[in-house]
Amino acid sequence: MIQINLLPYRTKRKVENVRRQITVFLLFLTLVLVAMFYYNITLKNKIEKLNAKITQINTEIAKVEKVAKEVDRIKGELKKLKQKIAVIKDLETKRKVAVRLLHDMTQMVISETASSTSYDLEGKGDKPVKRLWFTSFQATGNQVSIKGIAIDNKTIADFMTRLESSKRFTNVNLQRSKKQKVKKMNLKSFEISCNKVAKKKAKKDKK
Repeated sequence: MIQINLLPYRTKRKVENVRRQITVFLLFLTLVLVAMFYYNITLKNKIEKLNAKITQINTEIAKVEKVAKEVDRIKGELKKLKQKIAVIKDLETKRKVAVRLLHDMTQMVISETASSTSYDLEGKGDKPVKRLWFTSFQATGNQVSIKGIAIDNKTIADFMTRLESSKRFTNVNLQRSKKQKVKKMNLKSFEISCNKVAKKKAKKDKK
């Protein structure tokens, strides 16, 4: 009977199988490493692009913020300018109202010729002088306060009557009246309060 020793063949085959497995493992490992390297490069490129985009966006944001600050500054300047214009318009309106009011008041102060030097504040006889003049004039809203000096009580009463008769003022009241010496003359200082009548109402009454 012939006997064949297969052990060397089996050992050789076993070694070849091990080599094949190691080769496959190394090949697989190489492919994994290559894939990871490629993925790493791709991911790095994406990160760099994203970082560049973030930098660009931050630059644009900084520009927009700068423009926004400039716009806010301009808005602030415009607001201040509008406030100044409003104040100027208000002062102009008040000035016109005050001038008109003073004009209306002065129209009611009658100039008369003094028949005696006792009424001549300049010391010259037979000279046209005011029997009443203002020392202070204040208007707040529709309320008017008048301070002045008159020759006598009758002059003050006549002035108050003219105020009421003009239909431009209501609630005319004498707040105080007292003697006051002016250039050695016994005159009367007074304070009168009254209310302005609205323009529409005044025009309606006039019609």
